[in-house]
Amino acid sequence: MNNTASALHLRPHHLLCLQTFVGRGYSKEFVEHMTIVKRQLSTDPCTPIILVNGADDLCAHCPNCVEEQCTSKKPALFDRSVMEKLVPLQSGQDPLPVLEGIPEALRITEDLLASCCPGCDWRKLCSSILSHKAFL
Repeated sequence: MNNTASALHLRPHHLLCLQTFVGRGYSKEFVEHMTIVKRQLSTDPCTPIILVNGADDLCAHCPNCVEEQCTSKKPALFDRSVMEKLVPLQSGQDPLPVLEGIPEALRITEDLLASCCPGCDWRKLCSSILSHKAFL
């Protein structure tokens, strides 16, 4: 695996968000940073990803992140749904796994969006992008 010092620190649901990101977001700063992260994953699909609970490298640039906490309750729900797809839940599973790029189990599909992103404000856009594009 690549050096974890250059690893991305991401919430689990951001593994899905990055696959359909097309330059829209919460703010100019957020979009610029998300573009950089997506480009890194496109350039090096085996980029180490350290999964985190709570605010991550992308959240740091989001206007909904206040004092390193998301003001929405939805992301934590999305994170749990993604982790259920990624790793069967086992009691006491800690720390979260370190990944090499986005795992095959999380390659974006409409079924994955339906099960992991219910109620997401971006879901309609992601579904539209999914039906028209290739991803990371």
